[in-house]
Amino acid sequence: MAETTNTETSNQMMPFGIEAMIEAQRPAFTAMAEVNTRLYESIAAANREWASFINQRLKEDLAMPRQLAECKNLQDLYRVYTQFYQNVCSQYQSGLEQMIKLSQSITETVVQGVQSRSGEATQTKH
Repeated sequence: MAETTNTETSNQMMPFGIEAMIEAQRPAFTAMAEVNTRLYESIAAANREWASFINQRLKEDLAMPRQLAECKNLQDLYRVYTQFYQNVCSQYQSGLEQMIKLSQSITETVVQGVQSRSGEATQTKH
């Protein structure tokens, strides 16, 4: 009975041309790594923006009871509530606009990365 070595065993387990198949997929792996990096950075920026927005809103929300307690009459109360809700609406609107811009940027980054890499992959095949 003939003994098989580790190299013979590994050659028997690997299909013919696996290295060539891996090498052919290398541009796709590189593209995905680049797209994933850009995507991660964009999502991190969106998370920082969202955390900043929430932090600002919490500060203002928590200051509201103190402002109400300082009111001397009904007009003061009305002024505090009016200013508070005007700020809320304005900040949510601008926050939403900023998140939409960041979402568009994330989408564009991913699409551009995929398109540029698919263009490179097509050029290398020809």
